[in-house]
Amino acid sequence: MSYTIFEDGHISSPHGFRATGVSCGLKDGSKARDLAMIYSLQPCKVAAMFTTSVTRAAPVFLSQAILSRNREAIRAVMINSGHANAGTGQSGLTDAVECAKQVADELEIQRDAVMLMSTGIIGVPLPMPKIRDGIRRAVSELDSGGGRRAAVAILTTDSKPKERVYRVQLGESHRVTLAGMAKGTRMIHPRMATILCLMTTDLAIDQRLLAQSLNHAVTRSFNRLNLDGDCSPNDTVMVLANGAADGPMITDAASREFAAWQDALDQLCYELSQQIVRDASTGGKIIEVTVRGAPNKECARKVCDMVARSSAVRSACIRNLPDWGALLVAIGSSEVELRPELLELRIGHVILMLEGIPCTFDYATALQLFTSPEIDFTIDMHLGPAEATVLTCIWHEE
Repeated sequence: MSYTIFEDGHISSPHGFRATGVSCGLKDGSKARDLAMIYSLQPCKVAAMFTTSVTRAAPVFLSQAILSRNREAIRAVMINSGHANAGTGQSGLTDAVECAKQVADELEIQRDAVMLMSTGIIGVPLPMPKIRDGIRRAVSELDSGGGRRAAVAILTTDSKPKERVYRVQLGESHRVTLAGMAKGTRMIHPRMATILCLMTTDLAIDQRLLAQSLNHAVTRSFNRLNLDGDCSPNDTVMVLANGAADGPMITDAASREFAAWQDALDQLCYELSQQIVRDASTGGKIIEVTVRGAPNKECARKVCDMVARSSAVRSACIRNLPDWGALLVAIGSSEVELRPELLELRIGHVILMLEGIPCTFDYATALQLFTSPEIDFTIDMHLGPAEATVLTCIWHEE
């Protein structure tokens, strides 16, 4: 393992980053922080992954447009909570452009060097006078110790901030810092619904390798979440790399340095995604669905998603009933090609079905597994080499 946890770290811990979070009244009846600003003293390489919803929010549309012409010199990210600026039409895009413009002008940087994220209520215009005032105050309060304020400012229904920071050893004398903060609770789907995640690092890395490494990490973390099947128009996962740490730039995907970086980024995204699912499952249960032996990855993922979304499976888990027949119903509803006579089902270590035939199992043990706060289902199709895993959760009001 090439990384260690930086216990007191936050999003502005990497060299050259500044951050803050302020309250500008975006959440009705609350004085909570609701506008975060992250700024780099040096231009950043950037990589990002966005929602696949066809109803993209204005900040997603604008950030994608900026990325199409600038992936090498991003300087700032503004994140507001309380208002998603989604479903707001052309006026919402105009407001997003104004936000980016004001941030750039206040920081005295290029206007295409600012990225935006928003989360909150859909279909409500941004209260621009409040936003303008918040931007001015946030720029004036930026400092290297402001990361915690930023992590709090991006929250909506989350019960607590989601943060993790690593010190990453890339060589004997080459160490960098990798920091991340995220928000997200219920309403999570494999395409990152209601997830915002920003990561910062002082690593020097080729932009194409940065994008490659982010895709690898997200595929194994955020894209494994499916809490209730909804897909948001605002989802964004982004990483900024300003190269402020000492050491050579990573330009070779086959290098030991890149492997160490990838290991740390994979773990950071995994840890933040786990914090999201654990927050969502407060008072409920976490369910992990693994499909093995599928003919291809798409097939495995389709079965995983069907089981994760199944109301019958979720009901059995919330009522503590070892009704494994719900699993079989969900698998059969996935419309994938399978051979029932080869099917194997397990909950934890208990085999429920083998070669398509129900097995005799200890009911008390199965009951204990169903009443556990964390439930693992394994489905082996015995048809090929592909597998997939999805995390979901249930809560008592279901």
